[in-house]
Amino acid sequence: MSNDPSQQNQGSMNPAEAAQIEAARRQINQLADEIAQLSEADVAPQAYYTDFLQRLFFAAQAFAGAIWIRTPQGNLQLQCQINLREVGLESTPDAKPMHDELLRQATIQGKGGVIGPRFSHNFGAEGDQVAGNASDFVVLLAPVVKDQQTVGLVELWLDPHRDPNTIKGLYQFLTRMAAYVSLYLRNYQLRQMLGQQDLWLKLEAFARQIHGSLDTTEVSYLIANEARRLIEVDRISVATRPGDDCEVTAISGADVVEAQSNLVVLMRELFDAVIEWGERLVYTGTKDDALPPKVLAALDLYLEESNSKILVIMPLHDERDKDTGIPARSALMMECFETNLAPEQLIARLEVVGRHAGPSLFNAQQYYRIPMRLLWLPLAYVQDGLGGKAKAITASILAGLTILVLAMIFVPFPLKMEANGEALPKDRAWVYPPWPGAVVDIPAGLASGSRVTKGQPLMTLFDLELAEKITKMQTEIATLATEINAPPTKPEPGGASSSPDTVNIEKAKITRREVIKNLNRLKDRTNADLNRPGFFTIVSPKTGIILSSDFRENLLGRNVKPGDPLIRVGATDAVNPNVNEWEIELKIPQKHVGQVLRAFDKLKPGEELEVDVMFLSHTTTCYRARLAKDKIAAQANAQKDEHNENEAVVLAKARISGAGIPRDWQITSAQLLSGSEVHTRIRCGNRAMGYSLFYGVYEFTYEKIIFPYFQW
Repeated sequence: MSNDPSQQNQGSMNPAEAAQIEAARRQINQLADEIAQLSEADVAPQAYYTDFLQRLFFAAQAFAGAIWIRTPQGNLQLQCQINLREVGLESTPDAKPMHDELLRQATIQGKGGVIGPRFSHNFGAEGDQVAGNASDFVVLLAPVVKDQQTVGLVELWLDPHRDPNTIKGLYQFLTRMAAYVSLYLRNYQLRQMLGQQDLWLKLEAFARQIHGSLDTTEVSYLIANEARRLIEVDRISVATRPGDDCEVTAISGADVVEAQSNLVVLMRELFDAVIEWGERLVYTGTKDDALPPKVLAALDLYLEESNSKILVIMPLHDERDKDTGIPARSALMMECFETNLAPEQLIARLEVVGRHAGPSLFNAQQYYRIPMRLLWLPLAYVQDGLGGKAKAITASILAGLTILVLAMIFVPFPLKMEANGEALPKDRAWVYPPWPGAVVDIPAGLASGSRVTKGQPLMTLFDLELAEKITKMQTEIATLATEINAPPTKPEPGGASSSPDTVNIEKAKITRREVIKNLNRLKDRTNADLNRPGFFTIVSPKTGIILSSDFRENLLGRNVKPGDPLIRVGATDAVNPNVNEWEIELKIPQKHVGQVLRAFDKLKPGEELEVDVMFLSHTTTCYRARLAKDKIAAQANAQKDEHNENEAVVLAKARISGAGIPRDWQITSAQLLSGSEVHTRIRCGNRAMGYSLFYGVYEFTYEKIIFPYFQW
């Protein structure tokens, strides 16, 4: 039995009607053959669905028709329709939901059928899955099955008054035509696979080319020109982002990118907006209002200039920037003005190209960011010439050590000896006690830096022995005075002309004058207070300032002897010190004196050594001083070092003003505080760099190893 509806009841018709039906049958078969040929042709899906539905609609003499295809997410999407709005799906609130549920159930069950007018069926338990046909037409549904899965539906709406057998025959015809849709989808998928295989072959050559260079411009032009042929589009543009803004580095078909042209300026702004957005931009003729305002505005301006029908901008994110949060460093723009390929296919090709172009551009930009490439490239060639990285490192280390050793031997370098010291006035003197005693009083307000005048009391001392001596002398003077002032005795008759009392008085006067003279001499020598026997005062020997520090805590209550220094006084102005009146007293360690004295042997008579000076109160500035040979003491003195250990030092005096000291390096009066500690380095001429830097190691080695064991 034939499935063609035109053959139904053909035997009971007259010849005219039979001829008419036979013509309709041939026309339907011709349309079926056209659909079969169309399903084998290489056409775009949208064009195929439109031609297929038009032929099917005409063959079935239907009122309306539609083709539904499932998306990758599983939802049915309308691909093509004829008169769908006239069916009445919007006539009642339940009509469209019932129709949608009908399509969903047909897709789930993989079954089609003939659904009469005003038919409904509930597939759920609570009435929320009502499927049916709410229109006044007969609905024919045929599933499109591929690989045992329903991938779409073909739907026709027919006049309900048509013959039921005809409707049944049309449903069988529709089922057979739906198989052609499945065939087309299978052929389309196969063509896509073959196209992808050819694309992979081209892509392999493309990848070799773009990864063969590290020059950003060269790589960009290779990507633009080769990708245009690979994807089969009209224009490919490449943008890179070396900083905060994009640069259009290549446009396919253009030898040079005119950065100031209107097209390139608008292109760059669009690249900036899309990269800042961070998502792919796809334009296929209609703009998405959900795009960010900045992207949408840049897209409108660019489309006014380029008139592209298809435009895709793809930011190229590299895996190495995945965790950094940095925007894409490059992007591709694909444009089509006229094309026969589907946008989905072009976008798929662009994604494949982008996966290779992204790392290539990233590598080129990273290479461009390497500092001092002009220096490193020759080193790389040298490394290759030496036979590899390990040999190059070994040779570099040996060369470096050789250069270092030669520099240590032959390169002259200043030899500097360290010495501590303090800034002091040239005219200064220590105050010593003239008599042993205990310090009992120091005037309040007397401190380091205090101004004093000559003869001003500095401290009061007391000594019991001095008290006893003065008291004894005062008592003796008083006793002698009593003897002298005693009334004379009457002379005996017939006695001598000179009585014994007169002789004793004369002796007492002589003795009293001698005792008073000794007392005054003792007073002058000790500055003793005769009204308070035992107390004597230490006075300033000159007008100036006190240089000693912490003398109050160190001296008060302490017993001192005539050889003990008490206070140091310097003759200078405390408010406005004169630089010419000051010098630096150096304490040169005894182990360094030999180097200093040998340095004078290389100078002319009368020449001085330069001294670098740094005040501990101002460690960011260096000053200069001059040291003469005759200002170095001839003997060493023991003193405590920083670790409170005895260290032998040689005192020396360095001048801080006068000839030979540049004005910019002279010490200012603001630095001249009493007892200001300084660190100095005495320049002892040029010696070999190794000895100048490590003379301490050399001397230690000589003292501990060479000297004990060397046999002369």
